Amino acid sequence: MARILVVDDEVEMCNFFKFFLEGKEHEIKVAENGVQARDALQEYFHLVLLDLKLPDTDGITLLKEIKDRYPTTEVVIMTGYSTVKSAVEAIQLGAYDYMEKPFENLDALEAILERALSRALARRELRDDEELTRRKQVLKSVGFVAGKSEKMQRLLTIAEKLAAKNITMLIRGETGTGKEVLARYIHAVSSRSEQDFLAINCGAFTESLLESELFGHDKGAFTGAVTQHKGIFEMANHGTLFLDEVGEATQAIQVKLLRVLETGEIFRVGGERSIRVDTRVIAATNAPLEELVAEKKFREDLFYRLDVVTLVLPPLKERSEDIPLLAEHFLKRHYSKERPLRMSEKAVVALTRYNWPGNIRELANVIAQAAAICEGTTIMIEHLPDKISARYLKETVQTAPTQQTLPTLITPSLERNLLDEVTANLNDYIDQIDVKAGFDLPAFLDSLKDVSNEAARKIIEKSLDASGGRYPQAAKWLGTTPRVLRYLYKEKK
Repeated sequence: MARILVVDDEVEMCNFFKFFLEGKEHEIKVAENGVQARDALQEYFHLVLLDLKLPDTDGITLLKEIKDRYPTTEVVIMTGYSTVKSAVEAIQLGAYDYMEKPFENLDALEAILERALSRALARRELRDDEELTRRKQVLKSVGFVAGKSEKMQRLLTIAEKLAAKNITMLIRGETGTGKEVLARYIHAVSSRSEQDFLAINCGAFTESLLESELFGHDKGAFTGAVTQHKGIFEMANHGTLFLDEVGEATQAIQVKLLRVLETGEIFRVGGERSIRVDTRVIAATNAPLEELVAEKKFREDLFYRLDVVTLVLPPLKERSEDIPLLAEHFLKRHYSKERPLRMSEKAVVALTRYNWPGNIRELANVIAQAAAICEGTTIMIEHLPDKISARYLKETVQTAPTQQTLPTLITPSLERNLLDEVTANLNDYIDQIDVKAGFDLPAFLDSLKDVSNEAARKIIEKSLDASGGRYPQAAKWLGTTPRVLRYLYKEKK
């Protein structure tokens, strides 16, 4: 399904295209003037049908705006005979084609629209692929392993959109979730990417030293200040400054931070003149700032200055599907040609079952420790810390069925009864179908296939859970081989 915008001041023309295109299951929006069109174009459209003559703007101007903003959007010009020359100009400016009113040949009209849509969809798909490749490259450059979880992918999409805006941001998350790495990624995809990214931990310095580090000092400002020193705000001018653990800044520092966020000006320690800076601030904290505000430990006005946009990094326990990928990433740090390390299946399962209170930082440390202990090329369950391996072994003993109990889970008679019940329900459904009224048999067969795949996937997952992630044991229970089981599981996902 494609998204199509029709821009024409003739209501009849808009209604015609709505009728003509909605029958093809496309999403159609209409605009009768430039204002409505620009409002609609806050969102992406695959195809725009654009009349050259509008009451409040001309089509050429609107075309330029569309192509500047959405290069993959195809624009088909609608024109009368008197404006064909302008239509040719529009094609030179990037329009796909033009159509002369009135549309007497509907087949030709349909052909033009189908070609335009086909090209738009192909270009959009290519653009999406390019964006995905670019995202992966930038993520790799900053050392950010985002994983495949829906939470992280959604967070990255939002972060990318916000990166283009010159606004202050607050990143929240537990210790070790990767707040600084996310800040580096935001900087890398922003217009400031060619400038410096600098980071400072507000909890790692005394008040006087932090002030000097942030804002700099003039010569003679205090004992030992023998030279002028630029602060990190100046050094990050036109770039990005990451303020980690901002909740630990003292009240005096908070006042100065508020001033620079409000005015864009700093004073060096001991300085008498203000210095303008254009520094984007991304702050981070794992502290409950709202509680600190209520306790008068954090300024409310500064909190609202920082909290313009908040991004929340999920803890690792909420994105367990990313743990194998993260573990592999950290494992590569210990690779060598002579020693290409890998994780055993048991070790991977054990990692995914652990709660990870220290999040990604803890995972990185665990992998480093396991790699140091392992003398071969495969990290086994015994190479992991006791807190992880002991929990895995305990849960496996508690949940794994024995050879005596497993056959009772699904007996031949139970299987027969289940199949009989499914067949009976299916027959009831078929009896209710009025085939004379029309019935989409291919779609129905596809639905049955989806149900079959889902059932197979759940049976395989249940067997893997019961075996502690051991494919050989699960395959034995299901009457197949580990290789076939892996193939089936991948196919049914």
